[in-house]
Amino acid sequence: MNLVSGRNPKLTSSINPQLTSRLNPNLTSRLNPKLTSRINPKLTSRLNPNLTSRLNPKLTSKINPRLTSRLNPNLTSRLNPNLTSRLNPQLTSNIEGLFIFNLQNNPVAFTVTESDDFWLIFDLKNRFIGFSVRVDDNFLNVFDTNNDWVGYFVQADENVHLRFDLKNNWVGSTA
Repeated sequence: MNLVSGRNPKLTSSINPQLTSRLNPNLTSRLNPKLTSRINPKLTSRLNPNLTSRLNPKLTSKINPRLTSRLNPNLTSRLNPNLTSRLNPQLTSNIEGLFIFNLQNNPVAFTVTESDDFWLIFDLKNRFIGFSVRVDDNFLNVFDTNNDWVGYFVQADENVHLRFDLKNNWVGSTA
């Protein structure tokens, strides 16, 4: 990865949930959706896009990048890392964003913050693999590069967002 050392969880323990328990949902109950119902979409309907239409891009066109071009990196150059160098981790190393970890707290991807409402997602080899769109104060939908809706984030703490798949299964978190 082409990241400054302070942004690399392998080099900076304060952003590594394996080394910092306050970032680890397995060790901090308020971050764990199995232990805290307010952040569990299976138990809290307002967080469940299958039950709350304003969170579901299949039911709400204004949050669907296939129907709203301003949310589509393929159609909006300021959101496209191939056209906007400040968003491209292959060209710019000092980029704001978060790491995405799997449930074993291993880094699997990272975000690049375009704005508070829009994140680009890259794998650990700096390949653009998707993006997230904020649709509520503590909720972001996740899309792949084909604009397919693949999951969502629920904010659990300032920099900790829990990642869920479309079946509401907890699959990871950010730090």
